[in-house]
Amino acid sequence: MKFSNFLNLAFTKWWICLLFLVLAGICFGYLVPEAQKPIFTHCTDSSVTKVLDEKIMTWTPDYAKHFYNVIGPEGRKAYRLFFLRLDFWFPSLTASLFYISLLSYAFPVGSKYSMLNLLPIFGWLMDVFENINHFTMATVYPNLSGFSLALGPVFTFAKWFFVLAIPVIALIGFSIRVSNSYFKKAK
Repeated sequence: MKFSNFLNLAFTKWWICLLFLVLAGICFGYLVPEAQKPIFTHCTDSSVTKVLDEKIMTWTPDYAKHFYNVIGPEGRKAYRLFFLRLDFWFPSLTASLFYISLLSYAFPVGSKYSMLNLLPIFGWLMDVFENINHFTMATVYPNLSGFSLALGPVFTFAKWFFVLAIPVIALIGFSIRVSNSYFKKAK
């Protein structure tokens, strides 16, 4: 509860919310697509245009095997560099901080569901696990482990679940706040 309150107090500033929204937009709108281009430079299958991270809601073990095969050794090297230079550090973290700020506004300190601002941390952790898994698979290909092929799709699904659910939860929180203030004024 104390950590949730700390986050709430630290992130309920509109300039912080907008800053992380802009940073996430730059990461996902420009940096990530640019950093992914070398992965597909030597790809032998024109239908493979997305990395495993972008498969909404998840991917299959057969698709992962095909993906790592068709991007080739240079693509797998580029995929590892993509994680080391960018994806381990910035995109998901900036989006998660934006989500923390958004949920902190939607459910302020003292509200019944104020601890919902912790949800983005779980989404970020799923992204971290997903990234480690994809980095590892790119490193050990063609010796992909059963663990990576079984739990990797779970990490990806969980990440996408949080990515898609958190804005809906925030909208519900804002709706509750607006309706509560409307009814207080009506009394």
